[in-house]
Amino acid sequence: MAKGVSVLALLVGAFLLIAPLSLATQWEVSAQLKLVRIGICFLGAIIAVFSGALGRLGPASKMMLVFSGVYVMAAVWSDYPLQGVAYKMLFFSSLCFGIAFAAASSSKESLNQNLRILAAVATVAALITWYQYLKNPEQSTQTGRLAIYGINANAVGMTAAGYLFLTAYSALNDKGLWRWISGTGTGILIVLLISTGSRAAIALAVLGGAVQLVPWLRRPGRLVIPAVLVALILLSLTASLPVEAVERITDFEKNTRAGMWRAGIRLFLQQPVIGHGWLSSSGRSTGNLQNLYFQVLAETGILGGLVLFSTMLAIFAAAKRSFPRSSRAQRGHYWLSLAILVGLAIHGIAESAVILGTTVNTFLLGFALGLIENAARQSRYSVPGRFTRQPAVPQAAPAHV
Repeated sequence: MAKGVSVLALLVGAFLLIAPLSLATQWEVSAQLKLVRIGICFLGAIIAVFSGALGRLGPASKMMLVFSGVYVMAAVWSDYPLQGVAYKMLFFSSLCFGIAFAAASSSKESLNQNLRILAAVATVAALITWYQYLKNPEQSTQTGRLAIYGINANAVGMTAAGYLFLTAYSALNDKGLWRWISGTGTGILIVLLISTGSRAAIALAVLGGAVQLVPWLRRPGRLVIPAVLVALILLSLTASLPVEAVERITDFEKNTRAGMWRAGIRLFLQQPVIGHGWLSSSGRSTGNLQNLYFQVLAETGILGGLVLFSTMLAIFAAAKRSFPRSSRAQRGHYWLSLAILVGLAIHGIAESAVILGTTVNTFLLGFALGLIENAARQSRYSVPGRFTRQPAVPQAAPAHV
């Protein structure tokens, strides 16, 4: 099992690097990278299944897989059925990979080791991105916002926010060298986030970070080293931030989403029952409505909306059920998964990327689902539940005088 999990961790690390690069418009191999990322996801899912992950899926993960099946197969009644199904496999494969990766991590120790590896990968990616920006600032920006290798600034921001979940967890929960590595990555990722000027991605990072800090409010001393390290990085690097990106963040009157949201409502009303299947004007990419919920309604109608609502209820029930069953050692995993789920649910109001499968956050969605169900499953026997029957303690026979 340990060997299988290690292989999965390496595959996830490769995915975290390849997924954002597959969106690079300045790279001619970006289309091939999309196929590679799908292959990595399915290979990882297959390895996880043979590691026993399938038998560990809980109700929330199963319900999410049902929703993803409905969402993908809806493309069959679109104008481009084959292209639609193929493109939506980005979402399905990333989601399955995330769920399988969490389910295959059968122990707290193996899971923590995997999270350290992923945090290190995120830190390396952040360092490389910042170096490329400092080396070629003009080629790395579009309209004054960080868009490394031609990747859309919002996509860069969402990827950085997803990486932040991993580095922040390690910075808060690990000790020694791992804490310093992850703290450094956290500081640089915050700088990258600001450089993108993506307000939605910053909101995702702030909300997710706030949730992860909840269990540490009673022990604030634990936060001193990560906070000081992040502050020093911000002070030393903020002079290099793109001015336009900073101005965009503070411009609260600018709304670039309203037009797309109105279009989403209009498309839903045209096909309210089963939706349009897949929104695409050319069969080459998905029309992004920049709202997760409008995207689902426009593409799958009331049918998909009801399945999504049922899935969200199942996730809420899993989160409510897992918390009292989690041991103190597993609470960090619980709050990490809750931070990802809450953050992505709120972030979906301003972005559809998680359902489009174009960023690492789709993988993290599946990973968070697996984590939150692991919390209950792994402690089922170690932490008695409210209605758990306790084994009878044999009584000593009375002594005969």
